[in-house]
Amino acid sequence: MVSTYNLSELILIEATPEQVIITNRNSFVEWGAPHLTLEEYLSRERLLSSLPFTSKNFTVWILVPRSTPETTTNILSSCETFIRPALVQPSQKLYCYSIASVFTPPEHRKNGYASYMMEMLGKKLKENFQGVGFSFLYSDIGTEFYSRLGWKVFGHKEIQFNIENENENLNDITSDIANAIPLSWTDVEDLTKYDCSLIENEIVVSSAKYGAVVLPTFECFEWLFARTNGDDQIIGFVIWTYNFQEEILQILRFRSLNTNVTKSLIKRAKLYASHYNFKKITVWNPNLKLFTDTIIIEGGELVERTKSLPSLAWYNNDKGFNDDVEWILNENYAWC
Repeated sequence: MVSTYNLSELILIEATPEQVIITNRNSFVEWGAPHLTLEEYLSRERLLSSLPFTSKNFTVWILVPRSTPETTTNILSSCETFIRPALVQPSQKLYCYSIASVFTPPEHRKNGYASYMMEMLGKKLKENFQGVGFSFLYSDIGTEFYSRLGWKVFGHKEIQFNIENENENLNDITSDIANAIPLSWTDVEDLTKYDCSLIENEIVVSSAKYGAVVLPTFECFEWLFARTNGDDQIIGFVIWTYNFQEEILQILRFRSLNTNVTKSLIKRAKLYASHYNFKKITVWNPNLKLFTDTIIIEGGELVERTKSLPSLAWYNNDKGFNDDVEWILNENYAWC
């Protein structure tokens, strides 16, 4: 028989290494099976926690009875946070918290545990940590749950390039992308540093009073890759990962100077997607000024996402969250 608790009997704490293993075992049914075995899933989580992105910046939080905080059998709900470098405009370098893997074991659901955990977590992140401008997460359960707890949903459009029935000759694609070259691992590290330096100078807050930017650092790409297993002037680049489960090439970060560069990079992505017989390429919240012609020419479609909805809680002023915040570069690289 499963015990239930009054919310006043519960506390939110940082998990011990032993409790972390239990949370991973619990969440295997949600994010591991059936594509991974339990041991493969646990091994992957150990690897991810050892990478630079997480080794010093990662915390697993658990909701447990106040009377038995050391428990490994009554972990009622859990989540993870990552500390990440960010910009808060105008002109502040701060940190933000990325929240992930919110999970309640099936036997403990419908008791309000996840809501209470997130309410307590929001207070901890806002009140107990200095130099944090905001936190954010991606919701797979719609817009209401996290919104009422303080995380406002932001734009969640994406361009989908469907290539399942692509009849374009691959040789023609190759001739069109002669100036688009593959990147080495060292190139990616150098390029992300270059990208971050450009972002600091480029960010312009449109009609909003504040701008929130999660910086696309090399460490975050390294973590994402581990999880998913001519001219010297750089006028554009694209970084992607492969989602083999859904047969999608997911573009994580997209920088382009103009629509011609955009077309060339999308053609390159198509070439690699075709190599794996993937059905789709996705680009989250793109700058439509750089994509308008490309969407038409390359057969893309602008759609509203129904999963991984970006949601942000603002901590950078005394008034709390307001509508004067713009999430800039709300792209796929920030997901975790």
